[in-house]
Amino acid sequence: MYTPSSFKEESPDVLFELIEKYNFGILFSQHSDNPEATHLPFLVDKNRGERGTLVAHFARANKHWNNLNETKEVLAVFQGPHTYITPSWYKNRDTVPTWNYATVHVYGKPKVIHELDELRKMVTRLTHFHESQVDSNWSLEESEKSFDINLKGITGLEIEITRMEGKFKFNQNKKKEDQQGVIENLENLGEEEVSSIMKENLKGKP
Repeated sequence: MYTPSSFKEESPDVLFELIEKYNFGILFSQHSDNPEATHLPFLVDKNRGERGTLVAHFARANKHWNNLNETKEVLAVFQGPHTYITPSWYKNRDTVPTWNYATVHVYGKPKVIHELDELRKMVTRLTHFHESQVDSNWSLEESEKSFDINLKGITGLEIEITRMEGKFKFNQNKKKEDQQGVIENLENLGEEEVSSIMKENLKGKP
């Protein structure tokens, strides 16, 4: 991924934080001469593998999983907060529009999982994670019968991470006064995610 030094983020903690918050990613792989992509919710297991492991599952009817080569790297992309930036927000308006955003690219070797016990653990963890994010009093125990039936319709995926690339592009190459102008206007528009990241970046900047 093209990443100027001003926007490069290499801290694993920061990269994992984005993945966990925006965990609906896109898995890319190459099969023969054809690129393939599937949108999947991922979980991170930081304690598995040298650099951590991504965990997800396919619908069994999606043959993308069948085309994965476990000896070749795949790419998972996670998109964080992003927004358009107009030059009208800068003190120096003699410039061009841009886009502020954060993204993480994760590379690794895929492993396809078919064992029902492993699939049960994977889906249970994923469900517990997302149920904890919403005001829900539902539990898997209420759907035990249909849960086991539906397990037969999925295929698990593990990706042992080999490397990660992070790009956090938030006007770090602009003067402080221009960044402050962007922050103020984003806050007026209710763009709290991008503005809060930019405010954090400005802390300690002369």
